[in-house]
Amino acid sequence: MTTLLHEGPGIAVVLEDVVQQYGVEAMVRSAGGDRPVFCFATGTEALARLDPSGLALVVLAAAETDGSWPDEALAELGELGVRLLVLVDGMDEKDIAHASKLCGQGYLDRQDLDTATLSTAITDVLAGRLYVSATLARTLLGRAGRSRAGSPEIRGTHLTPRELQVLRLLAQGLSNKQVARRLTISEHGVKRLVSNILAKLNCPNRTMAVVRAMQEGLLVS
Repeated sequence: MTTLLHEGPGIAVVLEDVVQQYGVEAMVRSAGGDRPVFCFATGTEALARLDPSGLALVVLAAAETDGSWPDEALAELGELGVRLLVLVDGMDEKDIAHASKLCGQGYLDRQDLDTATLSTAITDVLAGRLYVSATLARTLLGRAGRSRAGSPEIRGTHLTPRELQVLRLLAQGLSNKQVARRLTISEHGVKRLVSNILAKLNCPNRTMAVVRAMQEGLLVS
């Protein structure tokens, strides 16, 4: 297919359901300012028709990432600086599991999806801030809280300065490889630090760990 050319970094909406795609597209156009907006059913189609270097943001669904995108494609977009805003069904354990594997910069519960919330999410993500919508944050914190029940209280103050440094980079949506490059340490070392962070915050994945860190004020410099 012919690559679509456009001026300035654009926003791609990649959703399999056409009705949802049109609805989200309308909200993105309203919230995204003058940025060009492109819609596709799959990540494979989007990559075939768009120049990734001309993208600022991709809006996608967590549940569709396995079949819709080629292997490593989302990680490669991250390497190019393209940010991900992930739509999540917070009531679906499998959907949250899919979302937790992504190195997204924004996570938006479908229950919170409206033009105003999407506008805030897009603004934060493009500014380099992690965004987690209110409903999703409450869901994740509730699950993290239940997992901590009956266990000794583990506070973020037990994190080492290096672990806090890694945690803040995770909150920016950086992958382990990107964190390793930023800190000039091995990717294996980053994995070990992330494991320590998850254990100390008693969280099953990095998304919940970042939400927990936000709650405890650990991301304040």
